[in-house]
Formats: sequence, C-alpha cells, structure tokens
Amino acid sequence: MVMIILIGMITMTMFWFGWFEKSNDKNEKKNKKKDDNTSHDNDNDNDSGMLRVTDLKIYPIKSCGALTLKKAVTTENGFENDRMAQISDADGKYCTPRNKKYAPLFHIEPKLLSLLSSPTEMVLCSANVSQEITIDLQNDDVTKTTDAIPMIGPKVKLQEYGDAVTEWIQEATGGLEGLRLTRIGSQYKRLVEVNPDQNEQLPNIVDNDNDKYAPTVSLADEAPYLLTSTSSLLDLNKRLQARDKKPVDMRRFRPNIVISGLQPWEEDSLKRIRIGDTAEFIVWQRCGRCTMTTIDRDTLQRGPEPLATLSTFRERTGGQRNFGMHMIPVPSTMGTTVQLGDKIHILEYDEERKAEWKRLFG
Repeated sequence: MVMIILIGMITMTMFWFGWFEKSNDKNEKKNKKKDDNTSHDNDNDNDSGMLRVTDLKIYPIKSCGALTLKKAVTTENGFENDRMAQISDADGKYCTPRNKKYAPLFHIEPKLLSLLSSPTEMVLCSANVSQEITIDLQNDDVTKTTDAIPMIGPKVKLQEYGDAVTEWIQEATGGLEGLRLTRIGSQYKRLVEVNPDQNEQLPNIVDNDNDKYAPTVSLADEAPYLLTSTSSLLDLNKRLQARDKKPVDMRRFRPNIVISGLQPWEEDSLKRIRIGDTAEFIVWQRCGRCTMTTIDRDTLQRGPEPLATLSTFRERTGGQRNFGMHMIPVPSTMGTTVQLGDKIHILEYDEERKAEWKRLFG
C-alpha cells in the first residue's frame, strides 16, 4: 500500500514538473514574440490602438500662427489651407523668421471663416494691433497676380493683396514696411523639393491613371506634409535636461500631424502608412531642422537649442539635424479626411532606414 502511494506521488510530481516546463517554455516564446514585435512589425499590432494621431495643425500663412484642427482634408499640396499664403517683401521674396527682424510674424494669428466646408475669409489678429483685418479668399478682384520667391525653389505666381493689409502687417510687426500678403491662386504650381543633403530620392509614384505622378507642394519648404512623434520630442527633452537645458515644445517644429505610440525616432523607419481607414502617405524624406527651431515662440528669444543637442545624436552626413518626416499623399486617397485620434497603420518599412534606426536607437 505504501509502495502504491509513493509511486502515485512520484507520478504526480513528474506530471507537474513537465507541465511547468512546457508552460514556462510557452511564456518564454510569448515574451520573445512580444519583444520581436516591439517596433510594430505587423499590422495586427498597429490595430491595437497604440499608434494614434494626437495633434493636427495647419499654418494658413507660412511662418505665422498655427490653427489646431479636429479633422483635416488631404490635397496634393498638403492639408486644405495649409501654407496657402506667405508674407513677401517688396521684391516678392518670402520673409522668414530665420532673419531676426521677421520673428514677429510668429505672433500674427490667422483664423478661417467658412461657409459649409470652404473658407470664405481669413481674419488676421495680433496683440500689437487693436483691430483685426479680414481677407476675402473668394474674390480675386481684390488681388493682383505677382511673381514671388518661396523659401526654396524657383519663382511662383501668387495673388497679392493691397496696401490696407500691408499697413496692418506693418503695425503688427512693430514697424516693418513694405511687407505684402501673397496667396496661392489659380496660376500656382510648385513641385516638391528634394534636399540633396538627405540623399533620399523622390519615390516613383503613379496617379489614378497609372501615369507617373509629380508631387506638388504648397508654400511649405520641401514637402506637403510633416509628421512628428511625441516620443521623439520626449527623448529630445530628456537629452536637453541631461545637458542642463530647458525643454522645448512641439511648436518649435511646426508639424502637420503628430502621432503617439512609436518608440523614439522610429518614424525614421516608416515608408508607407495609412491614417484612419483611407488616407495613405508615402513617408519620404527626413526633415533637416534650421535656426527657426531655436526661437522661443512666446518670447521670440533665440538660443543654441535644440539644434546644439540634436547635433550630438541626430546629425547625418551632409550636416542635416533631423526631427520629423516629410510625407507625400498617395494620389488615389487624396480628398480623404484625417481626424484627431485616428489609428496609424504601418503598411511598409524602409528597410535601410529601419536597420539604421535599430542600430542607433532600437
């Protein structure tokens, strides 16, 4: 009887030991799979709700104030009404806050007044001016066609508004004379700009008729859309604070789409994404940052950061210090809507950039 009990106890012990080993092995495989998928290597992981749009912005007048949106419609040039105008000097040249005297442009705040979905008027506000000024966006009779020079690239045809707007801008900027409001009109067309220092060629894209598509852009510097990541900003600010520098906010980088859920700098590795159910983008060229990022948007004071810190870990061959990714819309999905809270689906990675990201940050 004792022998039977002992045999039973030994058998049960072996059973439980074997089950534990199998269970432990199963958990190890599960954890390994979880680790392998940390960088969102499959679309099922993306559908988990981890990657989402957390902010949408447009800048109706280039280098002036932003508008925060709940949803935005995609066009070939960028989100509707993004960078549709610029402040030009008397020679038609774009006035950039890279030049210290034009920094007050950041404090001109545009508002769009709409009838149904199309804006009919743009209202300009400034703390320096007691009265707002209203711009008619539908009547080209109040403008004249003029040659203008964007930040990058050849001259373009823009619609120039009159002296009343110029006088208002002069007051808003503390006395800068001769600045003209110039806006995209029916004669405007401009192609995206390849940054030769990034060494990232323009992708081959076909339109809805299967013809080669030449991507266009608004008055933005290089591309119609700019994507940034909250985790990359968090990592940058940790590095700034480690160097006893003040953190910066996302306003320094002027993105259109801000997303959360990626690992720091993982946006480098993306090649093609879908936002929501329909809007697709080719994630094309890294965005090299300039001295505009060093201007405090509230005080307009300048300093070396964040460029100095970006130079320590984000500078590539060619001298580009990158933050964010330029994107081009897939032609067949243009006209669709991106909304705050939309899920991000990673459709394809750039394997070369992904390997570089894993080597540096993964």
